[in-house]
Amino acid sequence: MADSVTSAAKQMQYYDDRQNEKAAKIIFFVFQACIFLLVYGVVHTSFAALHIAAKKHNLTFMAYFPVIFVLIFYMGVLYKTVKMFQSQKKIDAVLWSLGWAGAGIAGLYFYLSALAGISS
Repeated sequence: MADSVTSAAKQMQYYDDRQNEKAAKIIFFVFQACIFLLVYGVVHTSFAALHIAAKKHNLTFMAYFPVIFVLIFYMGVLYKTVKMFQSQKKIDAVLWSLGWAGAGIAGLYFYLSALAGISS
């Protein structure tokens, strides 16, 4: 009986909440970095497309505003999701990151599609 209690205690020592919390933070920050790179890639591609359209159709600098807005807004979302994650709202933080990334990418897609419709 005593042996089973000590072996159970050893198994409980293996599952340390502090180590699990550290691992969750690392996984979350890698996830955020990947999502940010995805959003940044779309923003960078949008800048390239707008640069071509600006030359072709004499667009002003205001044409770049939605792209700059998405980039700055998503950085704010990342800051907010870190705060959510630190306050033990892990699933909410992941959903916010994914949701706002999708909304930003879709918004840029629709904006560039509308801009392409002007050119045809």
